[in-house]
Amino acid sequence: MVSKIKRRRSSLKDRWVETAAAHNLKRLDLRNNWIAPAWMLITAFAAIVFVVVASFQWKTLSRIEHLLNVTQRPWVAASIAPIGLTFDDQGGALTLRVTIKNSGAVPAIDVLASSILLLRDPQPPYKKACSQYGVGGGPGPTLFKDDVFAKISTASLSRVDFGQHFPSLVAVCIKYRFANSSQTGETGYLFSIVRHDPPHPDLYFIESKNGTLSPPELALLPAASYHY
Repeated sequence: MVSKIKRRRSSLKDRWVETAAAHNLKRLDLRNNWIAPAWMLITAFAAIVFVVVASFQWKTLSRIEHLLNVTQRPWVAASIAPIGLTFDDQGGALTLRVTIKNSGAVPAIDVLASSILLLRDPQPPYKKACSQYGVGGGPGPTLFKDDVFAKISTASLSRVDFGQHFPSLVAVCIKYRFANSSQTGETGYLFSIVRHDPPHPDLYFIESKNGTLSPPELALLPAASYHY
């Protein structure tokens, strides 16, 4: 009898052990099934974070580089005022006062300013016309930050060149070099040449009869500009 009871207890114990082992195996399977997707999610999240951080750092470096390119260079601009438009039997000449200033942190060297008379059609790009003059600057002054340089510039054409109608447009082209590199800069302005006669409207057609037209009758109206 005692032997039977012992065998029964041993059998129940073996079943309990088997059941516990089965439960443990299930728990391990569930744990493994949970860990694998979780690890994949963590890896994917880490990859996304890495890409975002790398992108942010790249954009930050690009912005810093752009800021340095903008700030660590000369920036040359000008104000232009007409002095006179003179006609004689040979042709016509427009004289301008060009006041140039460097507002950049880096000196501008070999600053060259030229004025070009353009024909009546405003469509041809005046940048192209400017590109033909003084490529990369020329013999000229060096302008440090906030330095100002004024010069008189005259553009002339013979009567054979302009015929019955004097050009109605003038371009002022400024070229210079960077003191801290081999780079060059360029600034250009386009003006309409008009006759100012209040209270009448401005005349964009100026008679080419002999004589001199001076301010305030002679005026320049800004049409376009560029800087690079």
